[in-house]
Amino acid sequence: MRHLGVDNTIMESTTQQAIRAIREKAERSGFTLSDVAYAAGIDKAQVSRWSTGKVVPLYSAVINLQAACDALVEARLAQLQKESQA
Repeated sequence: MRHLGVDNTIMESTTQQAIRAIREKAERSGFTLSDVAYAAGIDKAQVSRWSTGKVVPLYSAVINLQAACDALVEARLAQLQKESQA
């Protein structure tokens, strides 16, 4: 859940920060957070609730989301490497 900080700015929870970092990494590789959710086997609506702070996920769910993002990025890199060698 977001809270107002001392200077009245909105503060993100640790979970929201982690999901934002996952989203940013995915987007830099051409994927959406929905792509990552699908790869992790997690409903994209649930991931949306996590990212807005409406629901707090289990730590293991965030780890699964991160692992799915890493796998997508690695697959994209392998594909690009293969294409550059052809």
